[in-house]
Formats: sequence, structure tokens, C-alpha cells
Amino acid sequence: MQMRNVTLEKMGEKTGAVATVALNRPDVRNAFHPRMIEELTSLFRDDLNRDAGLRAVVLRGEGKAFCAGADLGWMKSMVGYTLEENRADSERLFAMFSAIRACPVPVVGRAHGFVMGGALGLIAVCDIVAAEAGTRFCFSEAKLGLAPAVISPFVLEKMHAAHAHRYMLTAEVFGAAEAVAAGLAHFTGDDAAVDGFISAVLGAVRDNGPAAVRATKSLLRANASRTDWDELKTQVTRTIAELRVSDEGQQGLRGFLEKREPPWRAK
Repeated sequence: MQMRNVTLEKMGEKTGAVATVALNRPDVRNAFHPRMIEELTSLFRDDLNRDAGLRAVVLRGEGKAFCAGADLGWMKSMVGYTLEENRADSERLFAMFSAIRACPVPVVGRAHGFVMGGALGLIAVCDIVAAEAGTRFCFSEAKLGLAPAVISPFVLEKMHAAHAHRYMLTAEVFGAAEAVAAGLAHFTGDDAAVDGFISAVLGAVRDNGPAAVRATKSLLRANASRTDWDELKTQVTRTIAELRVSDEGQQGLRGFLEKREPPWRAK
């Protein structure tokens, strides 16, 4: 079965019961925007979720980066959003991460180049992640007067809490080795080594009973979801919506878009 190519924003193909989903906006380092969010949500919630023969999914990015986070044009539009528009926008983003997280088969992430801001949510909802050496990660939201609110439940489900506290609060850039130590990734190496690791993982998955793997993933998600995710969604989307329309959030976003330092950094 050939996965459908809805637009140039993403590509999908299936070979040997493994679907490859590639973020395909290389000119903007695969930054996501509303259209890509809608398409990824639909792909994982509908196409992949209903494919009974699917054994695994590989999520990767085309070009020089996995994903640079939010698209610049989308960020520009956020500046003028009302509180309710921001909340609805954030709920759509939460739905995308939820759809990938709920995929019934293992999702293997392949990170390279840059993984910034909301892109760490994509990494967090992958079951297994390999990152090329030299990949740079950053929870960059606080630099803009915002918070990694929407991605936080997904990241904290995977990342060691002590590391999450450091990197979310400081917005430091960290490398692939640090991502492995923090629990965000499982392996790092050069391009060939990463491909070899992913090939070995997919081979191991194929050696297992298909129903058993699906049942195991369902159990893992059930045990991890002891909190109320609907309540979490309400909290995190409200938080980011309020920050985006706040004076600090507006100054941070405008400073970023206009390439000038925000007032708290200019002093």
C-alpha cells in the first residue's frame, strides 16, 4: 500500500508493513503550521490507526533538520490572536501530539539537524528515537516569553524530570548525547549508525507477534495515562493561550519576529 501524499508538507509511504512519514518542508527546516498539524493529525488518527497490517512507523524530516518548531508565518499570525483563538489553536496542536502518541504500533523517530520548541513534542510521542550526532535540541519557548505548555505532558511522560526542569527553565541548547541521557532519545551516532540502529529496531519489532506488540503498546500507554489527559489538555492550552496574549508574550513574539531583543534581555 502506498500512503497518500496529501500535500508537499508531508510524505508517506509504506514498505514491508513499515510506514515512513517524512516532514517535507525542507526550505523552512520542516517547521509546522496549521496545515501540517491538520494533516499529521489525520494521517495518524485515521490512515495509520485503521491499517491492520501496519507493524511500525518511522517519523523523520527531509532536508537539513528534523523540525525547527513553529513556522514563522504561523507565529506572526499568533501575535494577533485573541485568547479564545489561541486556545483553539493550541488544542489542535495538542490533538496532533495525541494522535501520534495513540498510534497502535511503535513509532520510531529519526532526529537530525535541529529539534526546536514544539518539535520536541514530536520526539516525545515517538516510542523509540535515534538522533544523529550533532543534532541540536532546545525548549526555546521561555526565550520568547512563552512556556512549553502544550508539549509538556508528552515530554514529561518520557524525559527524566530533572533534565526537563533544567532545559525547559533555561532554554539551553543541548546535544544528542544529552538527549539520550535525558531519556528523550535512545541512541546517537553518525548517519549510517542511526540508520543501522533503526533497521535493527524495525527487525526486532517484525520478529514479534503483531497482536502482541499492539497489546503491549496499549498497556504501556494505559499505565502511563494515570492522569486525566482531558484535564491536562485544558490546563496546558489555557496556559499557552494566556501567555501568548500577555504583555510579556506579545513582546517576546514581536521581538523574535522583528529580530530584536525582548526588553528583559536588553537590560
